[in-house]
Amino acid sequence: MPESGQRVPEDSPTYREFSRLYDLARQIRPTGVDRWSRELYATSGPGGFDQRTGAIGIHEPLLRAGLTRSATDNPRRQARALATVLNRVTQAGMEVDAPGEANAVGTAQSQGLHEGVGSVRAVNDFELFTRSAGYPQLAFDGTQQSGAYVATNDLIQQASGPSVDRLDLISRLNNGPAVMQFDQLAEAVVRNRLQEVAPPEGADRRTVRRELITTMLHPQWDSLAQRSPEAGQHVAGEISKALNAKVDEIRQRYQQTGRVVGGDGALQRDAERAHQPTAHQPRQKAEEVLAARFLSGVARATGGRAPSLGDGSRAAAARASAPVRGASTPHPRTPNGRGQSC
Repeated sequence: MPESGQRVPEDSPTYREFSRLYDLARQIRPTGVDRWSRELYATSGPGGFDQRTGAIGIHEPLLRAGLTRSATDNPRRQARALATVLNRVTQAGMEVDAPGEANAVGTAQSQGLHEGVGSVRAVNDFELFTRSAGYPQLAFDGTQQSGAYVATNDLIQQASGPSVDRLDLISRLNNGPAVMQFDQLAEAVVRNRLQEVAPPEGADRRTVRRELITTMLHPQWDSLAQRSPEAGQHVAGEISKALNAKVDEIRQRYQQTGRVVGGDGALQRDAERAHQPTAHQPRQKAEEVLAARFLSGVARATGGRAPSLGDGSRAAAARASAPVRGASTPHPRTPNGRGQSC
């Protein structure tokens, strides 16, 4: 832990109560990962989840005075203690890294969002959790939270919609991995706001999500866990403006060109569609279009070109094949393939 801490004995009432609450919180929103090492520390600072050792730290006043079902003269502190348990359970219940994922974000911004996701889950599940745990009549809301909560909660609200609603999105973020949470938010934006124009899953869709992710990577993410709700609201406003502009840009790009410009594997419409016969074209007209394309050397769908037949006569073909005296042999052209540099 970054601050000093005293390990809580496993046979103590405080440890047993924390362990009971920890298991209950996991039952409410289960995940396939549990990284808590079963070490619990009463810390001088805010504490946290140690990604390296798996230890959990909670600020000592919250831990000692908050995790007790006995009557207390400070219900606000008790509420914060229970919310902190939910936060730690969320952080310990997911992997951090995602090897091989192109859209993974392993920067300080990801750490800030990770903290915010734990805080949002704490507020969202607080009432159910405290009622199930035997701590009735406690209240907790975002005004008791940090800037990381405010910014994350606002971003979740922007990404939520009819296809991926708020509760569904919180569950997805709760499962992690932590470095993929920005990508999960971006996918929710695609499904809720760009589904009618977005490509199917694959390199092109990942490219779209990557564009959206860049609008969410505010440089202040890493400090929001220690800053005020007002600071979080400021960051949320800037992210919202950038994200909305990017959504509009992507939608207009698809509607106007039918492709994603830039990135790897850009999706493009087949140019041949413009020449395909439709149900309203007579068969003769369609055949004429295809014949004209063939005779004029229009590029095939495979990238080659149809042969140019000149006037189509046998004499013309013979003249074309006869050697020309004094003519030099032309140098063959090197095709400039797509993706190659000249």
